[in-house]
Amino acid sequence: MTRVLGKTLYDDMRRMEALVRAGDLDWTIIRPGGLHHLPSVTDYTLVEGHADGRFTARVDLAASMPALLSDDRHHRTTVSVITTVDNPTLLQWIRREALARG
Repeated sequence: MTRVLGKTLYDDMRRMEALVRAGDLDWTIIRPGGLHHLPSVTDYTLVEGHADGRFTARVDLAASMPALLSDDRHHRTTVSVITTVDNPTLLQWIRREALARG
């Protein structure tokens, strides 16, 4: 789906990640799945690489960032943040995001 509907966005993301990897700075690339709302942090997990078709609660993404700053295990790697509970189905996620009010 991302190669068709989000082709330019994901092409840009891949170029950006290549530039980050080629640099001399310390880095960790964090890839959330489809973002959705949950009221509090859950039992999220970190997976090396990209986890296609998974969802990430915004609170879990926010909680994972400072945790990754203090964890050298993910230095110069790409990780996905995956929410492990209360994930919507794809249809529920699309409906919620389409009807969300900014």
